[in-house]
Amino acid sequence: MKNPPLQRWRPLVSAFAFAVIIRSFQAQRALAEGQNHVDFKYEDYKEEGGRGAVSTTSAAFDTALTSSLSMRGGYIYDSISGATPTGGPPLTRGAGVPLVYLKDIRRAENLELSQRLGLWTISPGVSYSKESDYESLGVVLNQTFDFNQKNTTLIVGASHDFDRVLPKNPPSVFFPAEADKDTTDGLIGVTQLLGPETVLNANFTFGHAEGYLGDQYRGFYFTNHPDSPGHQTLFGEKRPGYKNREVAYLSLTRFITPANASVELAYRFHHDTFGIFSHTVSLGWIQKIGSRVIIEPDIRYYTQTEASFYHVSLPGDPANSHAPPPPPLYSADYRLSNLSSWTMGLKLRVKVCEYFTIDAAYKRYSMFGNDGVTSSTAYPKANVYTIGASIWF
Repeated sequence: MKNPPLQRWRPLVSAFAFAVIIRSFQAQRALAEGQNHVDFKYEDYKEEGGRGAVSTTSAAFDTALTSSLSMRGGYIYDSISGATPTGGPPLTRGAGVPLVYLKDIRRAENLELSQRLGLWTISPGVSYSKESDYESLGVVLNQTFDFNQKNTTLIVGASHDFDRVLPKNPPSVFFPAEADKDTTDGLIGVTQLLGPETVLNANFTFGHAEGYLGDQYRGFYFTNHPDSPGHQTLFGEKRPGYKNREVAYLSLTRFITPANASVELAYRFHHDTFGIFSHTVSLGWIQKIGSRVIIEPDIRYYTQTEASFYHVSLPGDPANSHAPPPPPLYSADYRLSNLSSWTMGLKLRVKVCEYFTIDAAYKRYSMFGNDGVTSSTAYPKANVYTIGASIWF
């Protein structure tokens, strides 16, 4: 149901989590019709100002093994580099937030089988990813059921990730020990054909995570702790040891015959026990030009409230036993603040021949804060370039 997350630069990954679920389900239906293919993709995500950069090379396949059994899988190679905020506020008025440079490699694999049994399709899967500081093993089981003359499809799924935070010891690490994290998600959804040109998708997910839910690269600043000149002393953040979340997703896709195009409007609602409520609205247009070219502009808006334990800084000194103790939970991770983001993109697909398709896409990603307290320099702006190819057989 999802891939293990990148530790430092998650915004885009989490933003598209439900899109991945829907696209996976649509691919499964296409596969049942015999449309086997291999996909190759390269994506370059680069934040401005020397911030985080992720270069992703991936390969994936869908193939039918028999008339009722199919298999899909993939391999992902991420090269991660760039600077990320330490969690401390700007050192001086007008300065940017302090940054620390990070570099890593992530490799991930996934494999899923789909067995069709009459109107039922059962799809077990497994995934694994490894970075120098993070390891994840995931298992998933999805089931779909077609009824109402195949105009209605019910999907039910469950997944569990066994994650480990691995110790590293550069000065930027605030949690040098090994720790576990377990995440369980359950999904129920329906795809309804409302007419020959209209499809409705509705899904609900409940998730539970427990263990180490913090970020070992993110520190916290206490204003009463003495600093050396030009240097902040940061302490490790403290987040809850568990989190529940509920996510509702609704999309409507309509084919517009006179324009030879389709439009998709989607809405996503998220709530978790960190105290965050978020809303995502997206609009996409798929325009077919002739028999070989498709253009897909899209726009997405995301907004969230802040976590209940989010602070830019706090008074106190955890190193001084005579000072008032800090609160039990605190984090200065800007991704937990009251924020919004815009993503605007354009994708071009060209069908070179019956069995070969190429595509290229560009997205502009902009995040900004809404609380009037967090430094605007904490929030990234990024350009995302993607090129890919598909071979059909």
